[in-house]
Amino acid sequence: MKYRKLDEPLRIGGVYAQKCGDGQVSNYVVTDIEDDQILPAVHLHRLSDGWEMDVFGAGLYMTPQGVSLLWDGEKNGHWPKDRCAKGASGCGIR
Repeated sequence: MKYRKLDEPLRIGGVYAQKCGDGQVSNYVVTDIEDDQILPAVHLHRLSDGWEMDVFGAGLYMTPQGVSLLWDGEKNGHWPKDRCAKGASGCGIR
C-alpha cells in the first residue's frame, strides 16, 4: 500500500510514533541526522526498550492508522552499552 509522505521534516530531539496495523505503537526520538550522505541517515532511539539504529528514507507518512514514522531500511541496530553492561539478553549488534 502506498502512503502519502507529509512535508514535515524530522528534527533532532523530536519524538515520533511508528504505528502498526495491529494497533502497536513504538515511539522513537531522533538523536542525529546525517544529511551529508547520498541517502540521508537518521539515528533513532526507541523509547520503550532503548534499541538504537540508523535508518534511511525516513519520513512522516499519512497511513490508515494516522501519521506514522516510516523508513526504507535500517542498519547498525544495537542495544545501548549501559543496557548490555547489566547483562540484558539480546545484546550485541545485529
